[in-house]
Amino acid sequence: MAEAKKLLSEPRNFRMNNVELNWPKLVKSVSPFGTEQWEIQIATTDKKVADEWENNYFKVKFDKEGKKYTVNLKRKVYRADGSENKPVRVVDASVKPIDATNLGNGSIGNVLVYQYPYETAGRTGVAASLTAVQVIKFEEYTGGGEDFEVVDTSDALDEPTKRPSKKDKTPPKNVGDVVKDWSQESDD
Repeated sequence: MAEAKKLLSEPRNFRMNNVELNWPKLVKSVSPFGTEQWEIQIATTDKKVADEWENNYFKVKFDKEGKKYTVNLKRKVYRADGSENKPVRVVDASVKPIDATNLGNGSIGNVLVYQYPYETAGRTGVAASLTAVQVIKFEEYTGGGEDFEVVDTSDALDEPTKRPSKKDKTPPKNVGDVVKDWSQESDD
C-alpha cells in the first residue's frame, strides 16, 4: 500500500524554473467557470521535473499529443474574504516589469507559486496561487493563422445561394432528393 503524502504544514513560495509557458492570461483576467482569475499553463518534457512538481502538490497531466507534462496555474482576482488580489507580477530576465499582452505559447520562464495548506468542510489539501512569472525567452503572440484576404467584389453574387425553406417540415425521402432540389434552385 502506498504511503500517503504528508501535507504541507506551513505556507511557502515554490519556484519552478526553465518551464515552457502556454496559454498565458496574465494581463486581463478570465472567468472560465464563473471565478475571475489570471492563469497560465506550464509544461516540460522531462519526466523527473514532472515528478518533482507532483511531489510538491501540483496536479500534473500528460499531454500525449504534445508529449509534455503540464500543470495549470491560476490566481483568483478575489480572495475568499472578497478583497482584491494583486495581478500576477510579470518580469523579464533582469526582473524588470514587462507587458505580457503578447506573451505567446512556447515562451520560456520561471514561475513563482504561493502554496498553503487548507482544511475546510472536512477536506484537507494544499492550495496554490500563481504569484509571478519571469520571462526568460519571450515568444510573441501574433494572432491566429488563417485570415481573410482582400476579395474582388465585382464578381460577387447579387443574392446569396438559396437553401431549402425551413417552413417545409417534411423531411426529404433521401439525399438525392435534397441534391435535386438544390440543383433545380440553382438553374432558376
